[in-house]
Amino acid sequence: MNIAINCPQCDAEVDLAEEDTVFRCRYCGSTLKPTGRNQVQSFFISPQETAQKIGKALVRALKAKNPKQLHIAEHHLLYAPYWRVTGMIFQWLFGRKYFRAPGGDKSWKDLKKLRATPWVHTFPAFDASKWGLFSLGLRVQALKIWPFNKQEMGNDSLLLKQTISFKEAIDHAQSSITKQGGSGSLQVHMATSELVGERYSLLYFPFYYYTLKSNGRKTVLIVDALSHKVIKGSVDIDELKTDSLGSKIPYKPLNFIPYNCPNCGWEFSFRPHTTIHFCKSCSRAWQEREGAYVAVSYKISLHDKPAKTHCKYLAFWRLTATIKTPDREYKTLTDFYDLFPLPRVLNQEAIRNRNISFYIPAFRIKNVIIVDKFAARLTQMQPTFAESELDSTEELDLSDIWLPLNEAKEMAHVLLYSMTKETHKKTKEVVKKAELQFMDTTLLCLPFMEKDFYLRETQTDLALQTNALDLD
Repeated sequence: MNIAINCPQCDAEVDLAEEDTVFRCRYCGSTLKPTGRNQVQSFFISPQETAQKIGKALVRALKAKNPKQLHIAEHHLLYAPYWRVTGMIFQWLFGRKYFRAPGGDKSWKDLKKLRATPWVHTFPAFDASKWGLFSLGLRVQALKIWPFNKQEMGNDSLLLKQTISFKEAIDHAQSSITKQGGSGSLQVHMATSELVGERYSLLYFPFYYYTLKSNGRKTVLIVDALSHKVIKGSVDIDELKTDSLGSKIPYKPLNFIPYNCPNCGWEFSFRPHTTIHFCKSCSRAWQEREGAYVAVSYKISLHDKPAKTHCKYLAFWRLTATIKTPDREYKTLTDFYDLFPLPRVLNQEAIRNRNISFYIPAFRIKNVIIVDKFAARLTQMQPTFAESELDSTEELDLSDIWLPLNEAKEMAHVLLYSMTKETHKKTKEVVKKAELQFMDTTLLCLPFMEKDFYLRETQTDLALQTNALDLD
């Protein structure tokens, strides 16, 4: 989905891809940072045809069925607010998969499976008990939307009142994420679904309201202004006329700020999907929050290879946390390895007082399953790194940072299931009741050496397939 905007510099009409966090005008070349993309924002969709044209076609169709005197006495363009939620659903399934053994006997094996799928959901933000369109479906994905602007929507247009609050929208979205049960040869014993990176927006969808008269009788029809289909529904048009939203913007408008380091003024490197921006001049990192840049602290783990060795630095969120259940708290690495045991002897003295850390990839990825396995192995190893805060990172090849901190915390819960073995009953019983309490967060850049088709972390020697990542 694209957002239609006017370039703040040259006023040309251009598109901003919904997933883009940086805007560059194809006409004047200016680069700007859209603000509030992780907050609720309001948009509208324009009708495909005028009320007069659709009204004439409607009358012709009705007269063809019943050739009586019929005319349109009144018509209005009205917009109905819908909540639109996008994100990624991560679903872990644990159970048994049944199959026929070579001898013909029925057998089974323990199963553990991760599914990661994009999720788009729309539902009315108003009282839809008398309304026939409960979802906008997938068609809105192919449509162009505009930032909410009452003047552009039509000064005479009417707006249905939003009655479903943001909190209620969150509750509705969470309840809509269904856990998949068993089917066919798959019997599910434990499942969890996590919506990560959800983004909420209020989308005003256009309808035409017609009052038709025939032999003194009135009929009201409501027409979808995009598909031009009549829908079931009723509204109090007189109430809408007196209780219109006016020019008030329901939620945060889409604004822009300069794409420059607020500390030294240097322009950031153009990366359309980056959420945290490194300044090549002063080596500071910044994130947009509520229309302004906020400094983000980070650390670098320098490699100990020969000076000429080139390394790619990939960013991870290291989250120090306690795993809490109704029966117990897992605070130290001793507790952690009791829950997620390793097949080697551990130095109990060394891990007794160390906290538990989760390593969540912050870079953009292509293959979720491969990167999830890497993150689980890195977290289970609980490595320690020599870390520095450098005065200059100009010579370092730093990856883009795509995952913000709040989404990293959501991914940490997914990682609990990633580290759980399908045959380990004790761990499964604990994990399905577990919550995470975060105590400390660090953005850490780790060095990786490229060899053949892999990037290999220099200290742990863990490897990632290069084609599993989306790196510039």
